[in-house]
Amino acid sequence: MSDTRYQRIDLHTHSTASDGKLSPTELVQLAHQQEVQMLALTDHDTTAGLSEAKGVATSLGMTLVNGCELSVAWKKIPLHMVALGFDDDCSIMAKWTQHNQTVRLERGRQIADLLKKKGLPDLFDKAVEEAGESQLGRPHFAKVMILEGIVKDMNKAFDHYLGNKKLGQIRDVWPQLEEIMPELAATNCELVLAHPKRYPLTVTKLKAIMQDFKALGGDAIEVASGNERPDYVRFLERLSRDFEFKASAGSDFHGPFGPWTQVGRFTQVHEQEISPIWYQWQV
Repeated sequence: MSDTRYQRIDLHTHSTASDGKLSPTELVQLAHQQEVQMLALTDHDTTAGLSEAKGVATSLGMTLVNGCELSVAWKKIPLHMVALGFDDDCSIMAKWTQHNQTVRLERGRQIADLLKKKGLPDLFDKAVEEAGESQLGRPHFAKVMILEGIVKDMNKAFDHYLGNKKLGQIRDVWPQLEEIMPELAATNCELVLAHPKRYPLTVTKLKAIMQDFKALGGDAIEVASGNERPDYVRFLERLSRDFEFKASAGSDFHGPFGPWTQVGRFTQVHEQEISPIWYQWQV
C-alpha cells in the first residue's frame, strides 16, 4: 500500500466469546505476531471478550477497536451487521446484544425441536454444554452431531441439517434493520454491512439492501472478507463508491484452520479508491 496512513488492520474477528477457537488474549497475541496494528474483536451478539482483548492489545501497543457482529434481517432475509467503535458503556449496544442472546437460546430450542422431527435425538442440552460461555449457534449443534456420530464433519451437518434452506421455517427471528439501526446509528458507532457477497442474493436485491442500509444510518460495507475473490472485492469497492459508503475489511477469523484463514489476512483492497473506515482510529 502506498498510502502513508496505512497500517495493517483486521476489523472482523471472533474469539471464544462467540464461535471462535481462540480466547480474546490468544487472538490478540496471534494478531500481534501477524503484525496487525489495528484489530477489532467482533464476536457474534456479544461484547464479553472486549475488556480482555483491550487489555492485551494495550500492553502490546496495538489499537483495539470495540466491535460486535449483530444478527439482523432485511425483509426476513438474515444478514450480519458489524458495529465498530462504540463506547465501552453503550447502553443501546447492551440492549441489542442481550436481546439477541435471548433469541439465540430460543432459536437453539427451535433448532433442536426441528432436528427431532427429522429423527435425531434432542441435542439442545449437549449443544448448550458445547457452547459453554460462548453464544449458542448452529456450529455447536454441528459439533455435537459429529461427537454423536450423526455426521462425519461440519460440512455434512450444514448440508443435511443446519443450512439456511433446511432451517427456513425458523430464520425469521432476528431484529429487522428498521428496528435496530436507528437506535445504534444515534450512538457513537459505525454500522457496517458484513460480507455482502456471501448472501445468496441477486445484484438487484443486494443494491436494494444497501439503499435501505444507507437510509437507516449505515456507514460502511465490508469490501473484503477473508479469502474473497478479487473480482468480488473490486465489485464491492465500486458499490462503496456508488452508495458513498466507507469501506471496511477483515479476515472474519474464527480459528487457525489454515494459512488462508489467518488473522490479518484478506484479499487486498485498492485503498486509494475507497474511503477506509479505519483511518478515523489511526493515531
